[in-house]
Amino acid sequence: MDVLASYSPRANVPLDQMASLLGFPGKMGMSGAMVWETFHQGGIEAIRNYCETDVLNTYLVYLRFLLMRGDLLPDGYETEIEGLKTYLGEQTAPHFQEFLDVWQRAES
Repeated sequence: MDVLASYSPRANVPLDQMASLLGFPGKMGMSGAMVWETFHQGGIEAIRNYCETDVLNTYLVYLRFLLMRGDLLPDGYETEIEGLKTYLGEQTAPHFQEFLDVWQRAES
């Protein structure tokens, strides 16, 4: 986030907004502000699912950043994207399936 904002606190963009702007799913149903309350309600699985999709968004934004910097060529970028889609498609966890579905809808 700091690099993308050129280390300017006024230029920071939340992960959710950056991911959405780039055509990725962004936050789905939960935000960091809800974690503490969810924890106290015993929602550890919901927190884990939220964190896992947060990591997916972070990874996708990072891949796009590498592509824009020229550190990842377009073919390599597409290989990583397709690999992640394949991985998600093989998972049985509902939050991974939802992430993939939202992502694919955003692309069409």
